[in-house]
Amino acid sequence: MVQTTSHKGTLSIEAVEFLGWHQAYRLTLGEVKMVVVTEIGPRILWLSVGEGPNLLFVAQETAGRGQGDAEWHIYGGHRLWIAPETSDTYAPDNKPCQAMISEEALTVVAPVPPETGLQKRLTITAQGDSFVVEQGVLNTGNTLYVGAIWSLTCVEPRGTIVFPWGRGGSWELKKIVYWQRWMDHGSDVTSRQWQPGPDLFQVVPTGEEGKVGTSSPEGWVALCREDATFVKSYKWVAGARYPDEDCPVQVYTCARFMEMETLSPLTTFYPGEEVVHREVWTVTAQRHDPADGAALRQLVRPVV
Repeated sequence: MVQTTSHKGTLSIEAVEFLGWHQAYRLTLGEVKMVVVTEIGPRILWLSVGEGPNLLFVAQETAGRGQGDAEWHIYGGHRLWIAPETSDTYAPDNKPCQAMISEEALTVVAPVPPETGLQKRLTITAQGDSFVVEQGVLNTGNTLYVGAIWSLTCVEPRGTIVFPWGRGGSWELKKIVYWQRWMDHGSDVTSRQWQPGPDLFQVVPTGEEGKVGTSSPEGWVALCREDATFVKSYKWVAGARYPDEDCPVQVYTCARFMEMETLSPLTTFYPGEEVVHREVWTVTAQRHDPADGAALRQLVRPVV
Protein backbone atom coordinates (compact mmCIF):
# COMPACT_ATOMS: atom_id res chain seq x y z
CA MET A 1 0.00 0.00 0.00
CA VAL A 2 1.24 3.47 -0.85
CA GLN A 3 1.36 5.50 2.38
CA THR A 4 -0.24 8.59 0.87
CA THR A 5 -3.56 9.61 2.33
CA SER A 6 -5.58 12.72 1.55
CA HIS A 7 -8.30 14.02 3.85
CA LYS A 8 -11.21 16.40 3.33
CA GLY A 9 -13.33 16.40 6.44
CA THR A 10 -14.25 12.75 6.93
CA LEU A 11 -13.17 11.79 3.39
CA SER A 12 -9.94 9.83 3.13
CA ILE A 13 -8.24 8.51 0.00
CA GLU A 14 -5.46 5.94 -0.13
CA ALA A 15 -3.77 3.92 -2.84
CA VAL A 16 -4.46 0.17 -2.62
CA GLU A 17 -4.44 -3.00 -4.69
CA PHE A 18 -7.78 -4.56 -5.54
CA LEU A 19 -8.64 -7.99 -7.01
CA GLY A 20 -5.40 -8.21 -8.99
CA TRP A 21 -5.34 -4.60 -10.14
CA HIS A 22 -2.33 -2.74 -8.78
CA GLN A 23 -3.65 0.77 -9.40
CA ALA A 24 -6.70 1.46 -7.26
CA TYR A 25 -7.86 3.87 -4.57
CA ARG A 26 -10.01 3.31 -1.51
CA LEU A 27 -12.18 6.23 -0.43
CA THR A 28 -13.69 6.26 3.05
CA LEU A 29 -16.49 8.62 4.07
CA GLY A 30 -17.75 7.89 7.55
CA GLU A 31 -18.85 4.25 7.49
CA VAL A 32 -19.06 4.07 3.68
CA LYS A 33 -16.20 2.69 1.58
CA MET A 34 -15.62 2.92 -2.16
CA VAL A 35 -12.84 1.51 -4.36
CA VAL A 36 -11.98 3.07 -7.72
CA VAL A 37 -9.78 1.06 -10.10
CA THR A 38 -7.63 3.20 -12.41
CA GLU A 39 -5.64 0.51 -14.21
CA ILE A 40 -8.68 0.31 -16.49
CA GLY A 41 -11.84 2.34 -16.77
CA PRO A 42 -12.12 4.34 -14.62
CA ARG A 43 -14.34 1.97 -12.67
CA ILE A 44 -15.90 2.06 -9.22
CA LEU A 45 -15.79 -1.59 -8.16
CA TRP A 46 -16.59 -1.50 -4.45
CA LEU A 47 -19.28 0.19 -2.38
CA SER A 48 -20.12 -0.89 1.15
CA VAL A 49 -21.28 0.45 4.49
CA GLY A 50 -19.87 -0.57 7.86
CA GLU A 51 -18.68 -4.16 7.77
CA GLY A 52 -21.24 -5.05 5.11
CA PRO A 53 -20.59 -6.74 1.77
CA ASN A 54 -19.93 -5.10 -1.58
CA LEU A 55 -23.20 -3.76 -2.97
CA LEU A 56 -21.73 -3.66 -6.46
CA PHE A 57 -21.51 -6.62 -8.82
CA VAL A 58 -17.95 -7.50 -9.88
CA ALA A 59 -17.25 -10.05 -12.63
CA GLN A 60 -14.67 -12.34 -11.07
CA GLU A 61 -13.64 -13.84 -14.42
CA THR A 62 -12.24 -10.49 -15.59
CA ALA A 63 -10.83 -9.25 -12.27
CA GLY A 64 -7.28 -7.98 -12.67
CA ARG A 65 -7.45 -8.20 -16.46
CA GLY A 66 -7.86 -5.86 -19.38
CA GLN A 67 -4.73 -3.75 -19.47
CA GLY A 68 -4.17 -2.89 -23.12
CA ASP A 69 -6.73 -5.43 -24.32
CA ALA A 70 -8.57 -4.40 -27.49
CA GLU A 71 -11.82 -6.17 -26.52
CA TRP A 72 -14.60 -4.80 -24.37
CA HIS A 73 -15.14 -6.77 -21.15
CA ILE A 74 -17.81 -6.99 -18.50
CA TYR A 75 -16.08 -5.88 -15.31
CA GLY A 76 -19.14 -4.83 -13.36
CA GLY A 77 -19.21 -1.97 -10.89
CA HIS A 78 -19.89 1.56 -12.06
CA ARG A 79 -18.92 2.75 -15.53
CA LEU A 80 -19.45 5.73 -17.80
CA TRP A 81 -20.91 5.28 -21.29
CA ILE A 82 -22.23 7.48 -24.05
CA ALA A 83 -25.89 7.17 -25.08
CA PRO A 84 -27.71 6.32 -27.26
CA GLU A 85 -26.30 2.80 -27.52
CA THR A 86 -24.17 2.33 -30.65
CA SER A 87 -20.92 0.58 -31.51
CA ASP A 88 -19.15 3.65 -30.10
CA THR A 89 -20.65 2.85 -26.72
CA TYR A 90 -18.53 -0.29 -26.49
CA ALA A 91 -15.17 1.41 -26.99
CA PRO A 92 -12.84 -0.60 -24.69
CA ASP A 93 -11.79 1.11 -21.47
CA ASN A 94 -8.86 -1.20 -20.83
CA LYS A 95 -5.97 1.26 -20.65
CA PRO A 96 -4.42 2.80 -17.53
CA CYS A 97 -5.89 6.13 -16.46
CA GLN A 98 -4.25 9.16 -14.89
CA ALA A 99 -5.16 9.58 -11.23
CA MET A 100 -4.82 12.83 -9.27
CA ILE A 101 -5.42 13.20 -5.52
CA SER A 102 -6.10 16.54 -3.89
CA GLU A 103 -7.30 17.39 -0.40
CA GLU A 104 -10.83 17.47 -1.76
CA ALA A 105 -11.12 14.83 -4.48
CA LEU A 106 -9.93 11.86 -6.44
CA THR A 107 -9.90 12.65 -10.16
CA VAL A 108 -9.32 9.93 -12.76
CA VAL A 109 -8.89 10.72 -16.45
CA ALA A 110 -8.99 8.02 -19.11
CA PRO A 111 -6.85 8.11 -22.25
CA VAL A 112 -8.53 9.34 -25.42
CA PRO A 113 -10.14 6.45 -27.34
CA PRO A 114 -9.37 6.71 -31.07
CA GLU A 115 -12.84 5.36 -31.88
CA THR A 116 -14.63 8.47 -30.62
CA GLY A 117 -12.16 11.06 -29.39
CA LEU A 118 -14.37 11.42 -26.29
CA GLN A 119 -12.24 11.46 -23.15
CA LYS A 120 -13.87 10.30 -19.91
CA ARG A 121 -13.24 11.80 -16.47
CA LEU A 122 -14.41 10.63 -13.04
CA THR A 123 -14.12 12.88 -9.98
CA ILE A 124 -15.18 11.75 -6.50
CA THR A 125 -15.78 14.28 -3.73
CA ALA A 126 -17.78 14.45 -0.52
CA GLN A 127 -21.05 16.27 0.13
CA GLY A 128 -21.90 15.84 3.79
CA ASP A 129 -22.30 12.10 4.36
CA SER A 130 -22.61 11.32 0.63
CA PHE A 131 -20.24 10.82 -2.29
CA VAL A 132 -20.53 13.10 -5.29
CA VAL A 133 -19.73 11.14 -8.46
CA GLU A 134 -18.98 13.66 -11.20
CA GLN A 135 -18.61 12.28 -14.71
CA GLY A 136 -17.24 14.37 -17.52
CA VAL A 137 -16.78 13.74 -21.23
CA LEU A 138 -14.40 15.99 -23.19
CA ASN A 139 -14.61 16.09 -26.98
CA THR A 140 -10.95 16.12 -28.07
CA GLY A 141 -11.82 15.80 -31.76
CA ASN A 142 -12.62 18.33 -34.45
CA THR A 143 -16.22 17.33 -35.19
CA LEU A 144 -19.52 17.56 -33.34
CA TYR A 145 -20.87 14.58 -31.43
CA VAL A 146 -24.48 14.31 -30.25
CA GLY A 147 -25.36 12.12 -27.31
CA ALA A 148 -25.73 11.95 -23.54
CA ILE A 149 -23.66 10.85 -20.58
CA TRP A 150 -24.86 7.45 -19.42
CA SER A 151 -24.08 6.53 -15.82
CA LEU A 152 -24.44 2.79 -15.14
CA THR A 153 -24.06 1.15 -11.73
CA CYS A 154 -24.11 -2.68 -11.59
CA VAL A 155 -25.36 -4.02 -8.26
CA GLU A 156 -25.80 -7.53 -6.94
CA PRO A 157 -29.27 -8.92 -7.78
CA ARG A 158 -30.48 -8.71 -4.18
CA GLY A 159 -33.16 -6.46 -2.80
CA THR A 160 -35.47 -4.21 -4.79
CA ILE A 161 -34.71 -1.25 -7.05
CA VAL A 162 -37.29 1.54 -6.84
CA PHE A 163 -37.85 4.91 -8.47
CA PRO A 164 -40.65 7.50 -8.70
CA TRP A 165 -42.48 7.32 -12.01
CA GLY A 166 -45.00 10.13 -11.92
CA ARG A 167 -45.07 13.90 -12.25
CA GLY A 168 -47.49 14.62 -9.44
CA GLY A 169 -50.02 17.43 -9.58
CA SER A 170 -53.80 17.39 -9.83
CA TRP A 171 -53.54 15.42 -13.10
CA GLU A 172 -50.92 12.90 -12.12
CA LEU A 173 -49.53 10.88 -15.04
CA LYS A 174 -47.44 7.71 -14.78
CA LYS A 175 -44.95 6.73 -17.45
CA ILE A 176 -42.96 3.54 -17.91
CA VAL A 177 -41.08 2.44 -21.01
CA TYR A 178 -40.34 -1.25 -21.61
CA TRP A 179 -37.44 -2.37 -23.80
CA GLN A 180 -39.43 -5.21 -25.33
CA ARG A 181 -36.73 -5.98 -27.88
CA TRP A 182 -33.25 -4.59 -28.62
CA MET A 183 -30.52 -6.34 -30.63
CA ASP A 184 -30.65 -9.95 -29.40
CA HIS A 185 -32.11 -8.97 -26.02
CA GLY A 186 -35.63 -8.50 -24.78
CA SER A 187 -38.05 -7.96 -21.91
CA ASP A 188 -41.18 -9.83 -20.91
CA VAL A 189 -43.52 -6.93 -20.21
CA THR A 190 -45.77 -9.26 -18.19
CA SER A 191 -42.92 -10.41 -15.89
CA ARG A 192 -43.60 -10.30 -12.17
CA GLN A 193 -40.28 -8.51 -11.68
CA TRP A 194 -42.06 -5.30 -12.77
CA GLN A 195 -44.23 -4.11 -9.89
CA PRO A 196 -45.84 -0.69 -10.46
CA GLY A 197 -47.07 0.96 -7.29
CA PRO A 198 -49.14 4.07 -6.64
CA ASP A 199 -46.01 6.02 -5.69
CA LEU A 200 -42.89 4.05 -6.66
CA PHE A 201 -42.16 1.56 -9.43
CA GLN A 202 -40.42 -1.52 -8.01
CA VAL A 203 -38.07 -3.90 -9.80
CA VAL A 204 -37.77 -7.20 -7.92
CA PRO A 205 -35.07 -9.49 -9.38
CA THR A 206 -36.26 -12.82 -10.74
CA GLY A 207 -33.21 -13.75 -12.81
CA GLU A 208 -34.93 -12.67 -16.02
CA GLU A 209 -33.42 -10.23 -18.48
CA GLY A 210 -35.30 -7.02 -19.02
CA LYS A 211 -35.19 -3.26 -19.01
CA VAL A 212 -37.50 -0.42 -18.05
CA GLY A 213 -37.17 3.35 -17.85
CA THR A 214 -39.06 6.49 -16.99
CA SER A 215 -38.97 10.26 -16.97
CA SER A 216 -38.56 11.17 -13.31
CA PRO A 217 -38.55 14.85 -12.34
CA GLU A 218 -37.67 13.89 -8.75
CA GLY A 219 -34.30 12.62 -9.98
CA TRP A 220 -33.43 9.53 -7.98
CA VAL A 221 -33.29 5.73 -8.00
CA ALA A 222 -32.70 3.48 -4.97
CA LEU A 223 -31.66 -0.04 -4.06
CA CYS A 224 -33.39 -1.42 -0.95
CA ARG A 225 -31.75 -4.46 0.65
CA GLU A 226 -32.14 -6.11 4.02
CA ASP A 227 -28.66 -4.92 5.03
CA ALA A 228 -28.36 -1.56 3.23
CA THR A 229 -30.06 1.17 1.25
CA PHE A 230 -28.30 2.87 -1.66
CA VAL A 231 -29.72 6.00 -3.31
CA LYS A 232 -28.41 7.67 -6.48
CA SER A 233 -29.73 11.15 -7.17
CA TYR A 234 -29.20 13.35 -10.21
CA LYS A 235 -30.46 16.69 -11.51
CA TRP A 236 -33.47 16.47 -13.81
CA VAL A 237 -33.57 19.28 -16.38
CA ALA A 238 -37.08 20.49 -17.22
CA GLY A 239 -37.74 20.80 -20.95
CA ALA A 240 -34.61 18.84 -21.94
CA ARG A 241 -34.72 15.84 -24.24
CA TYR A 242 -33.32 12.55 -22.97
CA PRO A 243 -32.44 9.34 -24.83
CA ASP A 244 -34.80 6.38 -25.17
CA GLU A 245 -38.20 8.09 -25.22
CA ASP A 246 -37.04 10.66 -22.65
CA CYS A 247 -35.96 8.22 -19.92
CA PRO A 248 -33.24 9.67 -17.64
CA VAL A 249 -33.80 6.75 -15.23
CA GLN A 250 -33.34 3.20 -16.50
CA VAL A 251 -33.04 -0.21 -14.84
CA TYR A 252 -31.61 -3.32 -16.49
CA THR A 253 -31.93 -6.82 -15.05
CA CYS A 254 -30.36 -10.20 -15.79
CA ALA A 255 -29.39 -13.33 -13.92
CA ARG A 256 -26.01 -11.97 -12.76
CA PHE A 257 -26.72 -8.35 -11.84
CA MET A 258 -29.03 -5.35 -11.98
CA GLU A 259 -28.13 -1.90 -13.27
CA MET A 260 -29.20 1.44 -11.79
CA GLU A 261 -28.77 3.92 -14.63
CA THR A 262 -29.16 7.69 -14.93
CA LEU A 263 -28.54 9.86 -18.00
CA SER A 264 -27.80 13.47 -18.78
CA PRO A 265 -29.90 15.37 -21.34
CA LEU A 266 -29.12 14.84 -25.01
CA THR A 267 -26.61 17.48 -25.98
CA THR A 268 -23.98 18.42 -28.54
CA PHE A 269 -20.42 17.62 -27.53
CA TYR A 270 -18.57 20.54 -29.07
CA PRO A 271 -14.83 20.20 -29.83
CA GLY A 272 -12.75 21.29 -26.87
CA GLU A 273 -15.71 21.36 -24.47
CA GLU A 274 -16.65 19.00 -21.63
CA VAL A 275 -20.15 17.78 -20.78
CA VAL A 276 -20.72 16.93 -17.10
CA HIS A 277 -23.23 14.67 -15.33
CA ARG A 278 -23.26 14.48 -11.52
CA GLU A 279 -24.76 11.92 -9.19
CA VAL A 280 -24.90 11.98 -5.39
CA TRP A 281 -24.52 8.54 -3.78
CA THR A 282 -25.99 8.02 -0.32
CA VAL A 283 -25.56 4.70 1.48
CA THR A 284 -26.88 3.61 4.85
CA ALA A 285 -26.94 0.31 6.71
CA GLN A 286 -30.54 0.97 7.69
CA ARG A 287 -33.20 -1.12 5.97
CA HIS A 288 -35.94 0.80 4.18
CA ASP A 289 -39.23 -0.57 2.93
CA PRO A 290 -39.14 -0.23 -0.89
CA ALA A 291 -42.73 0.97 -0.81
CA ASP A 292 -42.02 3.73 1.74
CA GLY A 293 -41.44 6.65 -0.57
CA ALA A 294 -41.47 9.20 2.26
CA ALA A 295 -38.60 7.51 4.10
CA LEU A 296 -36.55 7.02 0.94
CA ARG A 297 -37.01 10.65 -0.06
CA GLN A 298 -35.35 11.62 3.23
CA LEU A 299 -32.15 10.03 1.88
CA VAL A 300 -32.20 11.91 -1.43
CA ARG A 301 -29.50 14.60 -1.54
CA PRO A 302 -29.66 17.56 -3.93
CA VAL A 303 -27.26 17.64 -6.86
CA VAL A 304 -25.61 21.04 -7.22
